[in-house]
Amino acid sequence: MKKLKLISFLGTTILMIAVLSFSAFAASSSSIQDQMAANSSAWWVAYNAGDTATMNSLHQANNSLASQLAGSSGSASYDSSAGTWTISNSSGTTTSSGSSNGKTNTATYSTTSSSGNTSAVSSTSYTDSSINAYMASGGTNEGLASSYNNAASAVTESGEYGDTNATTSAENEVAVAKQLLGLTDAQASALKADLEAAKAEYDAAQRMYNESIASGDTAAAEAAKTAMSAAHDDAQAVRATYNYSGDSSTAEDGGYYYGDGSSGGDSSGGYFTVDITQTYTISASAGTGGSISPPGSQSVAKGGSKVFAITPDSGYRLADVKVDGASVGAVSSYTFSNITSAHTISAEFASSASLSAGTPTLGDGGSGTLKSGNATRSGYGITVSLPVTAEHVEDVTVTASYNFTGTKTVSLQNAGGTWQFPVNSDSVTGARKIYIPVETSDGTYTVSFTVRALDPQATALTGSNVYLTQTRTVAVTIEGSMYQDDATGDS
Repeated sequence: MKKLKLISFLGTTILMIAVLSFSAFAASSSSIQDQMAANSSAWWVAYNAGDTATMNSLHQANNSLASQLAGSSGSASYDSSAGTWTISNSSGTTTSSGSSNGKTNTATYSTTSSSGNTSAVSSTSYTDSSINAYMASGGTNEGLASSYNNAASAVTESGEYGDTNATTSAENEVAVAKQLLGLTDAQASALKADLEAAKAEYDAAQRMYNESIASGDTAAAEAAKTAMSAAHDDAQAVRATYNYSGDSSTAEDGGYYYGDGSSGGDSSGGYFTVDITQTYTISASAGTGGSISPPGSQSVAKGGSKVFAITPDSGYRLADVKVDGASVGAVSSYTFSNITSAHTISAEFASSASLSAGTPTLGDGGSGTLKSGNATRSGYGITVSLPVTAEHVEDVTVTASYNFTGTKTVSLQNAGGTWQFPVNSDSVTGARKIYIPVETSDGTYTVSFTVRALDPQATALTGSNVYLTQTRTVAVTIEGSMYQDDATGDS
C-alpha cells in the first residue's frame, strides 16, 4: 500500500495586516452574511495554521459585522462553546453553524425572515472568498501553505488501493494554487478545467475497477489500476504546467484526485493536495565529450538549490560552462542557489589530444662515417632516432623527406621506443638507414620529419577528420665522396 508523503509548501511570505471591516469586504461580498461566512471559513484556515493572531482578528471582524447586521434595535450574541452566532433584527433572525469553533471547514449562515421565509449562505475554507478573508486579516502565504498541509495530515487511511482519502475539490486546490503562485483568473479557470478532466479519467477507471472486483476479473482490475495511475499522471502533468507539484512521487496523487476505487474504501473522497510549491525548471545539457549530472530538465522548488557536476570523457577537457547563455568558466561544479526563475546550464568540451615530437638525432649505425655536425660523405648511410609522445590520438605516422639528388619521402617506423628509418633492403647488415647517393654534390641538405596523428575527439566534435601535425628538421653536410680518401670538398 502506497504511503502519502507530505511535502511542506515553500511560499513567499506576504504580510498584509489589516483588521477586517465591513467596508473592506463590501466590494467582494453581496451581504453581511456572506462576509461573516467567509470570515468563519477563513478562521478555519488560520486555525489549521496555528495562527491565533489571525483567528482573533477574524473573530473581531465578525463581531463588528454582527453588530452592524443587528442594527440599533436588534441583538447579536455569540455562543463561544458552540462557535455560533445568533443575530436578530426587524427583518428576521440569522443563525450560524460551522467553522468558527474549528469543528468543520464549512460555515453556513441561515436567515429566517419575519414573514417565515428562509435563506442561507455558505462558505468553504480554501476557496477564493475564505483565502481572501484570511489574507486580508493578517494571514500569509506561508501560513496558508502550512494550513493546507496540516489539514492534509489529519486525514485517515482507508481502502485497498491508494492509502489516504480526504474531501477536497478542484476549487479548493485551484484557490490555494492561485494565491500561492499568483495565477490569473484565466489561468485558474484553465487549471480547474484540466484537473476536472483528469478526475473524469480517474472516475471512469474507478468504475472499471469496481466492476472488475465485483465480477472477479482480476486482470481487468489490474488494468483499471493502471488507468487510475495514468489519470494521476495526467493530473500531475497539468500541475507541472503551472510550476507546482500535487504530491510526492510515492503517493498515488495529490490535490484533486478522487477515491481509491476499492470495495473497502471511501470512493467519494480524494487525495488532499500536499504540495503546492512553485517550481522552476533548470535545463542541463552537455556537448560531445562529457556529461553533466543531473542531465536534462530538473524541477526545483522556489528558493531551493541545485548542484550540477560536469565531467569530461577520456580524451576530452572541459572548455566552458554557460549559465543562462553566459560563460562562468571551465568549472567542474556549479550550484544554483535561492532559485526564483528558470535557468539553463550547458557544458562544452574540447579535445585533450596531444602530439609532441622531440629533436631528431642522426647516426651512422656505428660505422664511424658520420662526423661532428652531421658531416659525412656521399655514398654513406645515416640513421635517425626521433622521440614522439602522444596522448589520445590514433594512427600516428612519421615521414622523412629529403632531396640529395631528387626528392624522396620515406615512412619511419616505431622501433625501440623511437621512430627510425625502416630497414633498408640494400643494407647487408639490415640497417635502418637511408643512403646518400654517391653522386650527391657537396653542400648542406635538410631532412624534414613530419609527425601526424588523427585527433578522434576533435573529429567527433567537428564531424570531419582533424589531424595534429608537427615538423622537425635536421641538417646534413656532404663533404666528398666515399671513394675519396680525404674530404677535400671536391665532388
